[in-house]
Amino acid sequence: MSKPSSTPLRLLAIGDVHLGTRPGSLPEDLVAAGLDIDEVKPAAALAIAVDKAIALDVHAVVFAGDVVESTNARFEARGPLEMAVAKLHARGIPAIAVVGNHDVEALPRLVDRIPGLEILGAGGQWESRVLEVDGKPAAELVGWSFPERRVSTSPVAELVGTPLAATNLPRIGLLHGDLDASGGSYAPFTSSELKDAGLDAWLLGHIHKPSFSLDSSIGVPSGYLGSLVGLSPKESGRRGPWLLEVDATGKLSAEHLAIAPLHWQHLEMAVGESDTVLDVADNLSKLAESSARQLAELSTQPRLLGLRIRLTGRSRNRESIAEWCAAGDWAAATEWAGETAFFVNKITDSLELALDLQELSIGDDPLALMAQKLLVLKQGGEPRQALLTAARQSMQGVAENGSWSKLDDLRDAEDPLADAALIETLTRAGNGALEALLAQRGQREQVTA
Repeated sequence: MSKPSSTPLRLLAIGDVHLGTRPGSLPEDLVAAGLDIDEVKPAAALAIAVDKAIALDVHAVVFAGDVVESTNARFEARGPLEMAVAKLHARGIPAIAVVGNHDVEALPRLVDRIPGLEILGAGGQWESRVLEVDGKPAAELVGWSFPERRVSTSPVAELVGTPLAATNLPRIGLLHGDLDASGGSYAPFTSSELKDAGLDAWLLGHIHKPSFSLDSSIGVPSGYLGSLVGLSPKESGRRGPWLLEVDATGKLSAEHLAIAPLHWQHLEMAVGESDTVLDVADNLSKLAESSARQLAELSTQPRLLGLRIRLTGRSRNRESIAEWCAAGDWAAATEWAGETAFFVNKITDSLELALDLQELSIGDDPLALMAQKLLVLKQGGEPRQALLTAARQSMQGVAENGSWSKLDDLRDAEDPLADAALIETLTRAGNGALEALLAQRGQREQVTA
């Protein structure tokens, strides 16, 4: 092998793209507001990433699997993917991908029809690809692709058992699968296996939350690249590709480029004790616009901002505010702040009654017992876990009813029996019950007065 290049290698690394789908939970009035849904789809995010790759003059673009949403989505995915690869190919930039569990059938079919797109590790066999800078070898990309949709064994264990031949080039792993998952059907592997494989870095796909770090627990840069654009409100925060630079010694630097056209953000808004519904509505509008303007001022401003807002604090008007939240009157049309459109996707009422729960909890009447349970939910510890366990057992049958099974397939599906969801449900129900009991007490007092 010729002498390695002394010029650092620049890579644009892209996580799960899921071409052929669209983000969920978007408002229905986008077109009326002047925004085309195509501007925030994964295809748009890919086009932006490719333009950035060309502007940064990278030496290769790599994909960590699930480039395409599904086999059926390959028809919609072909055009955007073909255009992206053609742009890169015209600049001499290789486009290299591993196959994920979603595109195990779709991506190989598309590769046959898209010149310049390469699959690494086809058929579940580890494969390496030398990356060059100015015609000289600079690093070795090592990858494995899903041979079928479900794989229950660790591909990294196989790599550890059959080590790669020695080389003087830095080695970067490209892999799609479940890290540190106990069993599972999506190529589960462990941190210790990644460490034992002896590579200089690992770029992972499958989990949509970015976690790539130069200081990972396995001793080399590693982690999930995350989804290219948030596909549901759960995928909040920074999204986009990663710019990686690798020098001849294998030292790697990384920058997360938050250039996704859609940005989901979760915020908290404090409600004053005497705030009315009108106050909350006005403050909510101000908070949403302020958040949109802050992002609009950034050089990598998103085209669309979706907000989920949690109301916090103690309120004497909790019941009327809760009713306003539930009625959805806050769901105003999409608005604009500069070049960024914004909307409120969801409001969560986490308000507490402006009451002294400690005082109300004294005694053994229904009102006191309800106040005691709310205190347990608030204070945490073993008593709260016991309460959650009892509630989970009581609600298990309803949650697992077959009528709700299709909801589990939604991208933004949440476990209704998870601790956080249960605490929110029980707190809301408990506050409602406490208000009803207080109203009954007041009525009785008026009758007996």
